[in-house]
Amino acid sequence: MYMKTFRFQFVLFSFLSLSFVSKAQDRIFTYTYQSNVLNKGQREIEVWNTLRQGKQDFFSRLDNRTEFEVGLGGNLQTSFYLNLTSITQTVMDGAQKTTDTRHEIGFSNEWKLKLTDPVANPVGLALYGEYGISSSEYELEGKLIIDKKINNLTIAGNATYEREFAPFYNANQLKWEKQGHVDYNLALGYAIGYGFHLTQENNFGNVYVGKELQHSALYSGLGFSYNRENFWVNFTALPQIKSFKGETNSRLDLNEFEKVQFRLLFSYAF
Repeated sequence: MYMKTFRFQFVLFSFLSLSFVSKAQDRIFTYTYQSNVLNKGQREIEVWNTLRQGKQDFFSRLDNRTEFEVGLGGNLQTSFYLNLTSITQTVMDGAQKTTDTRHEIGFSNEWKLKLTDPVANPVGLALYGEYGISSSEYELEGKLIIDKKINNLTIAGNATYEREFAPFYNANQLKWEKQGHVDYNLALGYAIGYGFHLTQENNFGNVYVGKELQHSALYSGLGFSYNRENFWVNFTALPQIKSFKGETNSRLDLNEFEKVQFRLLFSYAF
């Protein structure tokens, strides 16, 4: 019975793979965006999985984003996300340490406009905007995307500003904590053939409360990408390398940031 079900699923997947002739977006990085957008009427499903681990005590967070993208034409695309988060961490129960798990759900909508092409023009350039609504906070994000493809080498950079609004109580009065996140990403990818790329990504993250910088840290890691006609999968392991503000020991910030992140993305275009 199991083998029959497996054969049926394999045949169905093969049929679908041969039936769709649209080409998936050639995204090769997991944390760094590229300027390409979908063509008009083209649709794509992306599934994001990010595992974040390591703080001063036990901490493990799994983020899942299911994204539906559609090309609108005129170098414009939009996307809709369902965001699910599960966090398990150490908490104090009186004088004893224990673990607590909480879950969050949210929705996001992004818009991306491609201005220039990374092959036909000197550089690729795109503008990106996103708003998010969840059970614990609201977010607004803007991003500048620049990239360039030179033979087998792809270079991409992002500058991102994100504003978060989270509710809290002070003396029984409802207040809103406002945080600003300023991130810079730089990524390199090299095509080695058969649809594979080797990738290296860097993230410099900064957190502001009001106008004051509270946390700053650098992440850097390696990954890979595999791309076919209408399918791709990307993976990156991204450890924290150095903290420049808010460090909890000699070199890392394990209050605001995690020790290491792992991200797996896969997508199917139709």
